[in-house]
Amino acid sequence: MAVTVREYYSKRQKRKTFGYEIDITIQEQRIREVKRGFNTKTEAREEGKRRELAIKKQGTLGYDINDIISKDKEKITVKELFELWLQTKKNNISPNTYQFYNNCSKMMCNEIGNKNVRKLKPEHIELMLNKVIDNGVTSSTARHYYNVLNNAFNWAITREYVVKNPCILVEKPKENKIEMKVYNEEQLYKLLNRIKHMTCYIPVMLAATTGMRLGEICGLTWDCVNLKKGFIEVKKQLQKIDNKLQFTPLKTTDSNRKIILLDYTINSLKKLKEKQKINKDYLGDNYCKLNFVVCKNDGNPYAPSYVGRNYRRVLKDYKICEELNIPIIRFHDLRHTHATLMLKANIHPKIVADRLGHSSIKMTLDTYSHILPDMQQDAIEKLNNMIHFH
Repeated sequence: MAVTVREYYSKRQKRKTFGYEIDITIQEQRIREVKRGFNTKTEAREEGKRRELAIKKQGTLGYDINDIISKDKEKITVKELFELWLQTKKNNISPNTYQFYNNCSKMMCNEIGNKNVRKLKPEHIELMLNKVIDNGVTSSTARHYYNVLNNAFNWAITREYVVKNPCILVEKPKENKIEMKVYNEEQLYKLLNRIKHMTCYIPVMLAATTGMRLGEICGLTWDCVNLKKGFIEVKKQLQKIDNKLQFTPLKTTDSNRKIILLDYTINSLKKLKEKQKINKDYLGDNYCKLNFVVCKNDGNPYAPSYVGRNYRRVLKDYKICEELNIPIIRFHDLRHTHATLMLKANIHPKIVADRLGHSSIKMTLDTYSHILPDMQQDAIEKLNNMIHFH
């Protein structure tokens, strides 16, 4: 719905009046506006359309970009700076990253949005960061706010809105690193065997046996799966943008990759395909034609956020980890589990990096450095058995 005209009865004026209602979504931000008191339906409709056009002209934070550009540079506010900066970034970053920057900007504008960019001091930024942390935002999220603000001001320097970046004198909030937890072979076997007949099984199995990311798993289609030759081609991911599920490019060019499958994975996918064929034959044209691997009974995809929530809910509601005496780990830790099991099996880090879609071996070794000491000990023991000096 965009513009809707409605008829109202005014008790005070004791007569019939008209009004418009605008309800549109721009870059995942819902904008709703209602105005009444028009004498005719035509008046209400024309004003509603005029306002709709004006809203669509506005940027993501509520300003007309042309109005900001025409302002004197020394009068620009932080909110207006964010608006300009976001517009320049829009076509150079992924939709998800843009949405993230936009959300961070909105949160910061609640505290410093009306301040003049040339009068924003380090103290203002420190107070804002401390306040959001006191209000329950994690220090890692506050660190993201800092990074977004810092990037915006670095851009502002190049456009001569400011001569210096106030973020330089502000200490970055500390990053709370989430502890990586992984399953060993026995624990993983227990989990997969326990959830085999649950909806979360296939995504959990794929994450743990291929190392695929959640968005890649949700975006996997059967045309990218070769069960005969035993491999998957990772070419795309599924993301929710502007409240719609869409295919998007992968994180990096190195994320495009071929993953050789375990026999266990091939057998699980064969059984899944047979089950989906029954649903497809039963529903006919009502079955989604995009051929998702991870999907509902009608073939439609699951949002990655739902798959993650469902995984946590199943573990919690059925007390599976307590029953199996295994730790609760995040869905993303299943990917870490896959990498760790490979490294402990002495598989070359280059192969691990290729399966995970890492851009370099260095990234893989940096991420999984916690298991390298154990690997080094194993290597020395093997070397001792090979070399005998007297």
